[in-house]
Amino acid sequence: MDPHGRRRLRLPLPSVRRSVEVVSLAVPALFVAIPLARMLGAGATAMEEANVLVVAAGILDGRLPHADVEYLYAPGTVWAVAGAFWTLGTSVVVERLVGLAYRLALLWGIHRLCRHWGPGTATCAALASWAVIAPFGLVAYPWITGLGLLVAGTALVLEGDDGRRASIGAGLCGLAAFHQLVLVPAVLVVVLPAFLAAARHRRARLGTGLMAGLSPFLLHLVLVGPRSMVEGMVVDPMFRLRAGRRLPLPPDPSDSGDFFARLDDLLRGPDGLPGLDRPAQIAALFWLLLAGTALLVLVARRWRGPGRARFATMVAMAVALVPMALQRPSPNHLKFVGTFTVAVAVVAIAVPLSRRAHATTAPLGRRAGALVAPMALALVLGGLVIVAPHHIGRFTFETFTDRPFDSSTATVVHDGRTLPVGRGTSAAAVADEIDTVVSMADHLTRPGDRVFVGPVDLTRTNYGDTFLYFLLPDVVPASRHLEMNPGLANRQGGNLAVELATADLLVLTDRFDGWSEPNASVLQGDMAATAVVAGRFCDVAGTTTWRLFTPCP
Repeated sequence: MDPHGRRRLRLPLPSVRRSVEVVSLAVPALFVAIPLARMLGAGATAMEEANVLVVAAGILDGRLPHADVEYLYAPGTVWAVAGAFWTLGTSVVVERLVGLAYRLALLWGIHRLCRHWGPGTATCAALASWAVIAPFGLVAYPWITGLGLLVAGTALVLEGDDGRRASIGAGLCGLAAFHQLVLVPAVLVVVLPAFLAAARHRRARLGTGLMAGLSPFLLHLVLVGPRSMVEGMVVDPMFRLRAGRRLPLPPDPSDSGDFFARLDDLLRGPDGLPGLDRPAQIAALFWLLLAGTALLVLVARRWRGPGRARFATMVAMAVALVPMALQRPSPNHLKFVGTFTVAVAVVAIAVPLSRRAHATTAPLGRRAGALVAPMALALVLGGLVIVAPHHIGRFTFETFTDRPFDSSTATVVHDGRTLPVGRGTSAAAVADEIDTVVSMADHLTRPGDRVFVGPVDLTRTNYGDTFLYFLLPDVVPASRHLEMNPGLANRQGGNLAVELATADLLVLTDRFDGWSEPNASVLQGDMAATAVVAGRFCDVAGTTTWRLFTPCP
């Protein structure tokens, strides 16, 4: 009561522990926010992002992944993006906001997994993961989306005996598999031990949650059929594609292997950074990932601190992710896997050192315990930068320092779609050329016409300008091959030639004719599609980069 007899409303003050936890979450959130504008304005012409955009937009038009268009992953990501398009509109920004949500799930999951060892360790583990994955921007890659769900689900599954949390966590793990099929082993190493060790009530919750998370597979099976689903998720990516995308194991320290890494080497010329050459950095990252994962297994076996089962589960997940790097040890794949491994490494270093610091009787040693987690973060990231100053150091540094608050970009706006192309005068020139191409395509087609986008040399289908489909929403893709992949579009006995025969317009380019990797992508495939183009289509318009073909009169 106040002196006037009125009742005072006293709000409870937040506890110190709660305040510390909020701050420990706010620090990673700040580092996510710093390059956000730059990421939203980055170019969207890469085939991988364009494929997500086009497949997701196609779902709203009735074209289903695996049944109607080729899609090499489990369909969860494109279904999620399609849902966002249906709700908020079809745009690159919406797709990237979906990608941001999955990244936040990844960082939240890492923080929640690691907060058992203190808020400082949780913060530094999340920062390590973000430093590795941030250069990829906000693209809704199936691997990152699935990994985000898996890590968030794992954090909830390991949260004690709360049945509801366990059910939600298992559901997220199931959804992770629905986004990226190669995450199934990691899902099993999380859910299976928890299921076997649980009491009957919690076991039922775990089983129910996992089945709920996997249930979208059943819906997709009904929509596309078992044959299309198995071919799209298993046969195409694991068997037909593999020879054309596989890279040597172990990586050659004198050759980057990956086409775009080779192109980067060529365009940049000799590197002024100290340390290994760029190809040798890839090989060093590969061996560091394997050795680091093996060392984490050894640490888990000898773990004497708190949370032994939790740490063992995290290490088991890191081991289960390694095959992703083995199938194609490119810089991107190594970082896809490493983004979780570095978080586990921070814990492996920080927790034992912190325990030793707090065990000492010296006041200085105890005060130093608060700095152990940042020291572990500096040790992990510093080691990566020393090993790979270009592939880790330069790309991460530029993400946070190269005008991070500037979202300006050259864009192409056509038929209600906006495509960011990139920064600089060269990007502006590319945007102008793309605008010319899609305007020509509009002039040569009517709504509902069938259009194909691909390379001039259809015997080598290694990469494509899938983004052109996104800018032409009024036409229909003439082929199920929206991406160009070796061993699929140019497969002997494939259906590309039949599809091209029904096309009203072809948009072809020779800019990927120089594609070269140490695998089967350099070999010629089926000649039938090339024969169809030569015999039925005439070059009627185009630019320096793209030529447009229509059926000859």
